[in-house]
Amino acid sequence: MNLLIIQARMGSSRLTGKVMKRINGTPLLQILYNRILRSCSADEIVIATTKNKEDDIIKEFCNRYNINFFRGSDWDVLDRFYQTAISQEIKPNNIIRICSDNPLLSYDVIDEVFNNYIKSGKDYFSNSNQEPDYLEDGFDVEVFTFEALVFAWKNAKLFSEREHVSPFIKKNFTCGWKKVHDSYNYKLSVDTENDFLLVKQIFKELENSKYFSINEVVDLLIKKPHLLDINKESRINSGYLKSLKNDKEIGA
Repeated sequence: MNLLIIQARMGSSRLTGKVMKRINGTPLLQILYNRILRSCSADEIVIATTKNKEDDIIKEFCNRYNINFFRGSDWDVLDRFYQTAISQEIKPNNIIRICSDNPLLSYDVIDEVFNNYIKSGKDYFSNSNQEPDYLEDGFDVEVFTFEALVFAWKNAKLFSEREHVSPFIKKNFTCGWKKVHDSYNYKLSVDTENDFLLVKQIFKELENSKYFSINEVVDLLIKKPHLLDINKESRINSGYLKSLKNDKEIGA
């Protein structure tokens, strides 16, 4: 069983409540969910949020639309993913991880990354990483074995390894990377208000294509590069880099 987990919470130091910000009246979380539903790779989809009071709105959203969800730790996202996985009726073989601040992500990107994962025979595969040469920010997909998740959950000690799900896995398991679009080099995840305004404009520009692809986004930004001025001051992976700067062992 392939379990797709969407990481989502209202708390954000840079843009509080971003997953419920709306484009044409629809929350970003709902936009993302609708865009990935057609994935052939995911047998089950779960939204993994926190037990914080502020995330009650995500619970209510999931109940309203009959979406499977799990509530766990706020800061220990690795534990949240592990608890989400073991709470399923059928034990998953593979975990597909995506983040709710990537509303542009489309089902075809998920399926391509998953197919590359299967063909590679690796324990972990992604179209994204911390290195600039392998980064499709805003379309990030990670796939890894359930066994790798369990091992990381049992052994990861650093704060950065708990707050971010995959660092320990990437240090200790076989990994592969391949971009979906070779020309992609943009910052399109929603971390700031300007990121949101850029993504909102992309949806407006591509409103006639319901399930527009990463190719259409790249073509748009090549034709209209001035759009990138909207969030030109945004930085990729600033949250992870902040974790590394203040890193320490849990309990130390």
